[in-house]
Amino acid sequence: MKKCFLLLILIICSCEKDDVCSENAPTTPRLVIEFYDITAPEKTKIVPGLKAFGIDETNEIVEIINETVLNRTVLTVPLDINNTQTQFKLYERYDLKDAVVDGNPDIITITYDIEKVYISKACGYSNNFEIQTFSISEDSNLWMDNSEIILNQITNENDIHVKIFH
Repeated sequence: MKKCFLLLILIICSCEKDDVCSENAPTTPRLVIEFYDITAPEKTKIVPGLKAFGIDETNEIVEIINETVLNRTVLTVPLDINNTQTQFKLYERYDLKDAVVDGNPDIITITYDIEKVYISKACGYSNNFEIQTFSISEDSNLWMDNSEIILNQITNENDIHVKIFH
């Protein structure tokens, strides 16, 4: 019994600092988009009923975890770490009634480079991104008028990376 107890203590004490990933360890940051008034470009403007969906390689709509319909000026979305391009369908005034989607969708496309960053043995790697292009697809009823890349480097979620004017 003493031997088992000593063995257990030895195993517990032999853990190194980097064997446990801290909650404060860096994670892969998401793209932060802020919405502005096209008529007063220095002022943020709420997007009523904003809802975002991902679009996969086969053009299928993909739910974004924890994404809800909100009136808001800021949207945070994850970029695909397995590709260098991600598309999103952003709805203004999104509503779902009897399994029918209502609202005005616009599609944005982001191309980027990926930089893998080693965190630790326990945490593994995080990914940072460098935005190459950001575009809004043309359609007959655009609610987004224009965009501007503010910060190409996506290394955290504390900064605004892209402005969209509407």
